[in-house]
Amino acid sequence: MAKTAVKEEFINRFIYALFNLMTEMKKGMDNCCAMCGDLSEKEFMLINYVGQKQSTKMSDLANSLSAPLSTVTSIVDKLVEKKFLDRYHSNDDRRVVFVTLASNGKQAFQTFMAQKQEIAKNVLSHFKSFDQENLIKYLEKIPIVLSEK
Repeated sequence: MAKTAVKEEFINRFIYALFNLMTEMKKGMDNCCAMCGDLSEKEFMLINYVGQKQSTKMSDLANSLSAPLSTVTSIVDKLVEKKFLDRYHSNDDRRVVFVTLASNGKQAFQTFMAQKQEIAKNVLSHFKSFDQENLIKYLEKIPIVLSEK
């Protein structure tokens, strides 16, 4: 797709809007971390990832966080101790370790999902149906554009 010329004003507005969006998202994440048992951001992101996948390999967790396996193992150890995660070995290959949500993790994930649903509903309700569709389409496109080299 051919690139389009961009006005300086739009660049500045985009940067400002993105910064404000990220700031508000950070506040929401901090609030949810506190509500869910005083979790760190990495712990929270890990619980969210496992919650979406149901069960995941430790190596996949490390890739999702762009962190070394040793770092993720340390975080998982703490979350297992706090009963947010359960860990088990693969039946096929004992070297492969899987992680699932434990009782506290399920509760934290449900709290987070309910909060995300409420925020999405609130934001989208300020737009007409056509604009809701376009907003979602544009938001979906941003990570694709950012991942292009």
